[in-house]
Amino acid sequence: MMIGALLLGVALGCGGSQVVKVAPAPSITMLDPGAEPRQQLRYVLTARAPERMEMTSKLRMKSAITNTVLETQHRNVDFPSETEVGRIEVTSLTPGGDAVVSFEVEDVSVLDDVVDPAVRSAALAAAGSTKGLRASWRMTPSGLISNVVVEARNASSSLRELLPSITESLHAAAVVFPDEAIGIGARWQVISQQVSGTVTWNRTVTYQLKALTDSMATIDAQMVMHAPSQALSVEPNSTTRLTSGTSNATAEVVIPLRGLVPTLTNQGTTELNFSIASSHLRIISTVQMETLSSVKPVAGTATP
Repeated sequence: MMIGALLLGVALGCGGSQVVKVAPAPSITMLDPGAEPRQQLRYVLTARAPERMEMTSKLRMKSAITNTVLETQHRNVDFPSETEVGRIEVTSLTPGGDAVVSFEVEDVSVLDDVVDPAVRSAALAAAGSTKGLRASWRMTPSGLISNVVVEARNASSSLRELLPSITESLHAAAVVFPDEAIGIGARWQVISQQVSGTVTWNRTVTYQLKALTDSMATIDAQMVMHAPSQALSVEPNSTTRLTSGTSNATAEVVIPLRGLVPTLTNQGTTELNFSIASSHLRIISTVQMETLSSVKPVAGTATP
């Protein structure tokens, strides 16, 4: 499972003890079963075998705003790189093989690669509130995730508002295997709908099996998300609307079939276009984001 994006979502925001409501189960379509020999791929996990992982993430953001009188403002923000270390393990297994997984952020560090002190200060504050954050969820042998619970009692109010990003990251992170037997070169798609905050996204992830051993699967993943025009906030004197949203990401993942922590690199871009209308003012805004992240296991076994 690509748990790195989950950790990114955890780092971005949540607070208190909350249950994340997820969309209905995604649809899985086989595009090409691949070459012979073929086999059904499943996660075969062991309870009480803690692992540790490290993820590094980087975010750049550009925004542009144009108002009624055609005044335009631009802003570019380069956020500092962050490194998170987490502990993850299967706490129990059901008779059907579903795993109940627990996760905890052990440490968060912010690198000194941004010159704007205000941006770095905000990143440090956000990172500090995620240390000690805990999460749990249920994962089927095929990789479907449900019953996400997050505890972050020390998180700031601004981070609490970003709780839906955990759901988004978790679903984008989970490599879901098809029911059919597959071989090298196999391609399949997972199509789903997801709500992140107040935005509803249609998401398609295409996977291709590049290599396979008894214990590891190497997979290329391409994710495409589209958000149609939708109202985000409607008040008597003001309306905020997302006019369009697109997001694309690619990842190369080496997945341990008997473990939780992959080795991966992920690169993505997102563009959101908004319109804000009030009785005397209309604003058009565009936000563009570039993300780069990597995940790797940390040598040694986590301390129980």
